[in-house]
Amino acid sequence: MRTYPSLLEVVKGKQWVLLLVLCGFSQESTFTQSDFEKLRPIVGSWLNKRARGDIYETWARRSEKEFAGMSYTLAGADTTPLEKVSLYISGTQIVYAPVAAGQNQEKEVLFKLKTIEGGRFVFENLNHDFPKRIVYDFRSNDSLYAHIEGQVGSRQRRVDYPYRRIH
Repeated sequence: MRTYPSLLEVVKGKQWVLLLVLCGFSQESTFTQSDFEKLRPIVGSWLNKRARGDIYETWARRSEKEFAGMSYTLAGADTTPLEKVSLYISGTQIVYAPVAAGQNQEKEVLFKLKTIEGGRFVFENLNHDFPKRIVYDFRSNDSLYAHIEGQVGSRQRRVDYPYRRIH
């Protein structure tokens, strides 16, 4: 009868393999200036039509390494600021850094880019309460679908922001 080693014996003998695998999972994604340039379509003004007040996002190129954005709602004659955002590359990290009006003591929260798939950019900060992820998906020159997601209590939550370009 053939005997097989236990899982513990295999793991003990292959600790270095397990360590390499775990390190691979904890590594941060690395990006280049070329990857950052893929975010150029964000520049301009975007509109999300909603019954309870339209949301506008306006983005400009601040420098070779940074975009600056702001969002606000417009309901009748009332304009309400929502957030200011810095989107920049630092070393090999691309960072989405919003400052939400009336939240987080008006301090920025850093979300690091995790993946780029075509025109879809996923930013993540698993230590933040909500959202944990911010996604920008450029579907065409005039169509941007953004969403935020994460857990609130024990429930998964997602808020969608379908935008169309207005400038």
